Amino acid sequence: MNEFYNEQKNLTAAKIEFYQNYIEIYLIKLLMGFKKCFITDLFCGAGKNGNNLGSPLVLIDRAKYVLAIPQLKNNAQIYILFNDKDKGNIDNLEVELKNVAVSENINIYPIKNKNFEDILPLVLKQLKEKITPKFFFLDPFTYSDVKMKHLMEIMSLKNTEILLFLPAFHAYRFASDKNLKKDHKTRIFLEEFTEEGVFDYENIDDFLLSIKNKLRKELGLDFVRPILLDGGARKNSLFLITKNQDGMMLMNNIALKKSEDGKGVNIKGSRQGTLFGTSGTPKFKQFSLNLSEEIRKKGQMTNLEIIKFTIIEEFLPKHAKLVLLDLIRRDKVRAFDQLGNKISKSTKFCIAEKVKAVSIFKYVP
Repeated sequence: MNEFYNEQKNLTAAKIEFYQNYIEIYLIKLLMGFKKCFITDLFCGAGKNGNNLGSPLVLIDRAKYVLAIPQLKNNAQIYILFNDKDKGNIDNLEVELKNVAVSENINIYPIKNKNFEDILPLVLKQLKEKITPKFFFLDPFTYSDVKMKHLMEIMSLKNTEILLFLPAFHAYRFASDKNLKKDHKTRIFLEEFTEEGVFDYENIDDFLLSIKNKLRKELGLDFVRPILLDGGARKNSLFLITKNQDGMMLMNNIALKKSEDGKGVNIKGSRQGTLFGTSGTPKFKQFSLNLSEEIRKKGQMTNLEIIKFTIIEEFLPKHAKLVLLDLIRRDKVRAFDQLGNKISKSTKFCIAEKVKAVSIFKYVP
């Protein structure tokens, strides 16, 4: 255990980097609109692993950066709650925070030292009626600490997102073991968090997809995004859970900068790239087939529907545009504006992160 706090392992560093990249842009976007946001880190840890910043100090660092932006400097507020059940972690974090200069528009509540199941109802009660955006970073030490019911309770709040760390590789390794007892923590996790439960999954990607599908179903959400933290012999995962299409698109953007297929990050080193980059990956080829089939099945789709479908599939509008160009070239799809006029130029497709007009793509039988 001491090693965990004395140094930051590669998987932990990758997890913190995703959190840092996401929370910075999240804060900018949300504060520009709402002027306030609540961030809760309910498994906050000691603040540092060795000399490396942990999630609490990374959050404060990014909050200070964002609140230095002229448009936000004098009219935005960030409210932060840290909690950890380990008293030693809290003591260490309090020492670290004394050495951090915090501006008056960063409001840190007194740090809590409670079990997750005890602190969560108090937080939910405080935030229940607030429309202010809320971000929960849940980084449990074991996957059994957070239950599906907890996620459902959190996502019942207005304007809420969760970034959930799941140290899921242990569960994946034993996922096909039908001898697991009914009360075994791994079996309980598999049955609660995967579609198939105890099952012989093809690979870790198949396992994370099963978790994604279960989360989408149980939480009633379109936007759930797994990120694989691949350390070779050890693998873990992050899941972005959000009601917001822009939030998922942001995480897609971050993930696609770290790997060609956007699955996550390979800690052990870069894999050999494909000749065609993202469009040459098996994941993109499957997305291309899926989008083509979706248009065929529906007969036609608007650009707004295509963009949403693409983001759920963990890609970006520019990738949908590549697929549409190919389908149009092969005369499988034709593009029209709202008045029924045929669109001949791809610049008029309105397939982008910011849509200015509606266009329609019709399947050609």
